[in-house]
Amino acid sequence: MSEHLLPSGYRNALFIDLDILSRNYKNLTGLLLSQEPFAVVKAEAYGHGGVEVARVVYEAGARWFGVAAVEEAEALRAAGADEGRDGFADARILVMSDTLAYNAGRMVEADCDAAVWHMEQVRGLASAARGAGRKARIHVKVDTGMGRLGLRPAEAVDFIERASQEEGVEIAGLMSHFARADEVEGEAATSAQIREMEALVHALGEKNLLPPHIHMANSAGLLNYPRAPGNLVRLGIALYGSSPQFSNSVALKCAMTWVARVLQVKEVEAGRSIGYGGTYERRSPGRIAMVSTGYGDGYPRILSNRADALVGGVRVPVAGRVSMDMLALDVTNIENIAPGDEVVLLGDQGDGAVGCEEIAERAETIPYEIMCGVGVRVPRIYLRGGRVTHVRKL
Repeated sequence: MSEHLLPSGYRNALFIDLDILSRNYKNLTGLLLSQEPFAVVKAEAYGHGGVEVARVVYEAGARWFGVAAVEEAEALRAAGADEGRDGFADARILVMSDTLAYNAGRMVEADCDAAVWHMEQVRGLASAARGAGRKARIHVKVDTGMGRLGLRPAEAVDFIERASQEEGVEIAGLMSHFARADEVEGEAATSAQIREMEALVHALGEKNLLPPHIHMANSAGLLNYPRAPGNLVRLGIALYGSSPQFSNSVALKCAMTWVARVLQVKEVEAGRSIGYGGTYERRSPGRIAMVSTGYGDGYPRILSNRADALVGGVRVPVAGRVSMDMLALDVTNIENIAPGDEVVLLGDQGDGAVGCEEIAERAETIPYEIMCGVGVRVPRIYLRGGRVTHVRKL
C-alpha cells in the first residue's frame, strides 16, 4: 500500500513541491498590470522554508522579499553566501514589523529596507547607517483602516517631511495593508482604504515627497482589487496555493503534502473507546491505525474526531482525540494496511485529496495557521521534477 515517499527512519515529513510554488508565482505575476512582484517569505515562507522559497521565486525573477523579523532577513542574506552564490545581493528585503531602534544596526548590516511609523525608528536607522557609511532605506507604514501598525494618513505628510531631513535615511517606500480585501462583505471598507491611500499619494505628490515604491495590495488585493494603488504587490498566501479570490480567475495549488507512518494496526471490538477521554467508540468491531503525528508536530488537536486523512488514496476519519505525538484513524474499510505504511494528512494521494482549506475549516481557523503551524520537528523534503533535492529541519 505504501507509496514509499518517506525516507527510511522518518516518522513523518512535509514534502514541498518547488515546481508547484514556481507555477503559482508565474500564474500570479501574469495578473500584474504594471506592478512588480514582492514575495512574502516571513515565518519560514508560511512554513514551507524561507530560503528555499526565496531561491525558487528569485530564479523566476522576484527581486523584492518581505519578512517580519530581522533574523529572517539575515538568514536570506547568509544563505546565498554560504552556498557560494550572491546571497540575494541584488534583492531588496523589507523587514515589515521587527524594526524598532534596537535592531537598527542589524538591519543596516543586512542591507534591509525597514518599515517605520515612529521617528525613533528613523533616528535609530539614520545613526546606524551613518556609522556604516551608507543610507538606511525606509518604508513609511500608514494605517488606512487595518488598525494595526502605522501612522494615520493625516500624519504621514509631516512625518515624511521630518524623516527626509535625517541624514543617513532614504525614504524608499510608502505602504499600507488591506484588512478585508478577501471578504465579499469587505468591499466598502476596502474601497475606503483605497480612497485614503489615493488621497495620501496625491498629497505627497503635490509636495514632491512621494517615495518611489508604493505598496498596498496583498494576495487578496491583487486578485480582487487589481487596480489598488501601488507599483509593488505583496504575494503572500496565494503564492503558497491558498486563494483569497472571489472567483477562480487564477489556478493555484497547495505545495505541501504531509505524510506520516502507521505505527500499529489493531483490531477493536464494539464499544472499545479510543484515546484520551474515550471520545470515539465503534458500534461494531473494526480496525484502528495509530499514526506518528500529533499536536506536537503541529496537527491541530481541534481536529479530533472531525478531520479525514488518506490511506491508499481513500478517506478515513480521525478517531478520537489527537495526542501530542500520534493520532488514530479508523481504517476498518481499508485492506492490507500494516505498520510502516504511509498516511497523507494534508495533500494528494492516489485519487484522494485533503486540502489545506478543508483542514483549516474543520479546525475553525485559516490556511495561514495550518501552513505556519507544521512543527519544527517535521522535516521539510524538497522536490523538483518529482525528485528530492534536499531535506531540511527548520
